[in-house]
Amino acid sequence: MKYFAWGISLLVGLMSLGQEMLWFRIVSFNLGGAPYAFAIVLVFFLLGIALGAQRGKIVCKYSPNLLLTGGRVLIFAGVLDILIPFIIQNINQPHNILLRLVIFCILILVVAALKAILFPIVHHLGTNIANGKVGASVSKVYFFNIIGSTLGSLLIGGIFLDYVSISSMFILIGIVCILLGILMIIKKSAVSVIAVAVLGSICFCLVDKHTDSIFRNIFEKGISINSYVENRYGVIHIVNDDNDGRKNIVLGNYMYDGMINKDPNDDVNDLNRLYLLAAVHPNPKSALVIGVSAGAWTRALSSFPTLENIDAIEINKGYLDIIKQYPIVSPVLDDPKINIYIDDGRRWLKRNSDKKYDLIIMNTTYHWRSGITNLLSQEMMKILQHSLNPNGILAFNSTRSLDTLKTAQSVFKHAYWGTLGFIYTSDSIIKIDENVAKIRLDKLVLDRTPLFNEESKQLENGAYKKTLETKLLNLEEVEKLYNLGRDTEVITDNNMITEYKYGLFATKKK
Repeated sequence: MKYFAWGISLLVGLMSLGQEMLWFRIVSFNLGGAPYAFAIVLVFFLLGIALGAQRGKIVCKYSPNLLLTGGRVLIFAGVLDILIPFIIQNINQPHNILLRLVIFCILILVVAALKAILFPIVHHLGTNIANGKVGASVSKVYFFNIIGSTLGSLLIGGIFLDYVSISSMFILIGIVCILLGILMIIKKSAVSVIAVAVLGSICFCLVDKHTDSIFRNIFEKGISINSYVENRYGVIHIVNDDNDGRKNIVLGNYMYDGMINKDPNDDVNDLNRLYLLAAVHPNPKSALVIGVSAGAWTRALSSFPTLENIDAIEINKGYLDIIKQYPIVSPVLDDPKINIYIDDGRRWLKRNSDKKYDLIIMNTTYHWRSGITNLLSQEMMKILQHSLNPNGILAFNSTRSLDTLKTAQSVFKHAYWGTLGFIYTSDSIIKIDENVAKIRLDKLVLDRTPLFNEESKQLENGAYKKTLETKLLNLEEVEKLYNLGRDTEVITDNNMITEYKYGLFATKKK
């Protein structure tokens, strides 16, 4: 019986902690990657474990047949797990985020509690009181539970989600729970174990591994989905907004991540912020892109005629699948001067500290999202400074956080605020000479054709005119335009102020 109890303890721990990883991704998705998403999940998950363990204690005290009771609990938990994707699908209303969050928290608590009921039960089943080794018996059951919990986080959160969607993972966990419950009820035997294993294998083969029930009905009316990719790094949607006519909008984990567009005549994704680098740097030979996303910026960067090498870093390999689907950006995958690496940008820079660049571009995510300190901190700025050639320029998206400008200024000799809070920083002065800028912009070529023709140069919404009209402001000038009600601060790896101290409300325009 003790081996059976150890196995149950391991598998329940695996499914429980694996499911916590699934819930974290769901809650984080709905909160746009807010740093406190994991804290919310953890609070209700631990509360569920506490309530379930307390209930399990009562079960152990009064139930005459712990195997039968434990089996029934697992079957009920499994049925609920299978239903979760469909429950979430039916509550996915765009304007009811708070209601969704409340329902998520209730579900997290309930599913954690149901599985935690098994914890006291398997301790009773696996404890040998007769030989007096109660402590040793309890520790072994607990040991296997910890092993299972560790494997659940690692395998489901770190490996399986590259091959199985979150919706399908819930269903598969539910099937395992039901089969494990059946095994507890019919009791262990060689025949029963084999039968359950065969049945489980059949179910695994029949379940659709890529169903997207959880993320299907999250958009407002008038939003249509073009492409969808899901992996362990999250969910990527390419959508059309039929209400305002915008096409091929890139959403990474439900947040705006760019637009698949390189048309200089209709600069809806403000590629003028990139073209400004061609206007202010005389002869860039090498460039680094951190955050490829759907490839529009990297594709546009390839128009710089003097560039001989572009290294592009993207942490989510799912974007490569997106790029393949869209001919206007897919050439970046075959361009001999573009090298795409799937890695974390900061880690890649540390591993390739010998490489130097004339341009480094980071068009990354919002300054308040979880993990963004890794790219915006003073420590990261020093790493980037080390990777620049003399007169090299770093350009990155502050998403209008003045603290990022202050941080860049603390490392580089010069830092400027450009269009939409895009920051340009260097140890050399950056200035726009309109006559020189026009000459350099006229040399940009994409697909063997000049990027800007005479007609495009006159368009108000064209990248050419917007680039030349860019104003570069220093920190003092920018502070006059914004009312923070406080002094700007330097972001560090230790204070993480854009994530935790100020968050979404870091800036407020007058």
